[in-house]
Amino acid sequence: MSAARPEGLRTRLIGWALVLALAGLPLTWIPLASLGGFDLTLPYALSIALGAALLLRVLRAMLAASALIPAVTLWLVPYLAYLFVLKLHLAGLPDNGMILRQLFFLTCGGTIATAILLCGGEARLLRRGGFAALAGFVVVAEIHARQLGMSWLDAVTRFLSGDLNFVIYNFLRAIFQSASGDPGEVPASLKNAVSGGLLIGLILYRAGHESAARDSRGWVVTLITLVILVLLNTRSVLLIAALVLPGAAIIATLRRPSHSANRLVVKLLIGALALALGAMMLLNGSAATDLIESRFTFEDASTGGRFAQFSFALAGIERHVIAGSGLHEINGLLVHNLFLGAWLHGGLLAFLLVLLSYCAMIGLWGRFVARIVTQRGYWLLPVRAEWVAMLPVLAFFRVWIAGDAGHPGYPEWISITGFFALVLANAQARRPVARRASYPVAREAFA
Repeated sequence: MSAARPEGLRTRLIGWALVLALAGLPLTWIPLASLGGFDLTLPYALSIALGAALLLRVLRAMLAASALIPAVTLWLVPYLAYLFVLKLHLAGLPDNGMILRQLFFLTCGGTIATAILLCGGEARLLRRGGFAALAGFVVVAEIHARQLGMSWLDAVTRFLSGDLNFVIYNFLRAIFQSASGDPGEVPASLKNAVSGGLLIGLILYRAGHESAARDSRGWVVTLITLVILVLLNTRSVLLIAALVLPGAAIIATLRRPSHSANRLVVKLLIGALALALGAMMLLNGSAATDLIESRFTFEDASTGGRFAQFSFALAGIERHVIAGSGLHEINGLLVHNLFLGAWLHGGLLAFLLVLLSYCAMIGLWGRFVARIVTQRGYWLLPVRAEWVAMLPVLAFFRVWIAGDAGHPGYPEWISITGFFALVLANAQARRPVARRASYPVAREAFA
């Protein structure tokens, strides 16, 4: 008994360290130090602290990590090979630190995934971590806003009056500048990372609802999160949220022993409507955009910039189809597309490797969705499987339009590795009690 008690205490400490690491998802705008040109922000430091906490149960952590590796090998190996090819093509050229960032984000994602698996995919930890991410952003932003003589109430009031420029360029920009101590320009990628972290936090919060009853609190938190995402004005994340919410609802309906066909049709129609509205929001000059612009004032030319980047990338690829053109920027920015960027910067081989990695990831995800829908007894964890299925969706879509040459950011890698960790935790729960002390091999999770 005395030996088991310290072990349980160490596991609880790891669990709280995991909650803190998840809480940092939308706080990438808070820098702590700069190490050789690499900005160490609060979420990165919390992930490193979680890695240190895993040393409390180092043998179990090593077993969990060794179980994760085979589960992600199918997509991780080609992705690492792509980074290697890209590094060779950019040898001697400044790569803006993007390769180092990808390796660091992968390490952070692996650390969080290891902790999730070690803790058995415990729903309470996901619930607490997701809520801490959402509430933490609101509270920390409010603290900085108060120091500047503003508050969230000012932002909401100005937004409702139609002044979206104030929310983006006065409220949020001032907060980010206050946190960094740098009065310079705030990159749009920072706001996108915050929005992505909030969406992943919401998905984790909804996934951690253990009861079979309706998650009323979850819907309240969802509405509040959507309002914040609207204030942040990251249209790509809003569009993904418009896919995630009905997607989770449809999967939940299909997983019921006797689901209502009428209810399913209604959810499909809601999802199609949300997607159509999101698409219209992304298209300049549409009737919906004109209607909104008559009410809200906002200056944004990001859509036209994306098309200019794509044209630039395709022109570079045509000139050097096999070898690529090396690192090139347009208007001081890398191409915001992982696949076009890989081909432009690293050549055909880099493109094929990243495409293989992406397809393998989607294939494993699709197999998982099919299993939770068709096999009633497959999912045993007290975690909402429909929300677990939504975890990688942000990463699947953001690579088409994200900055840093389309590479997945910190929140995206956390969502990807967290998804695979939860699938493995479910495979562990499916084992006989006598075998649960050991971790499952990958084929038990994705067979």
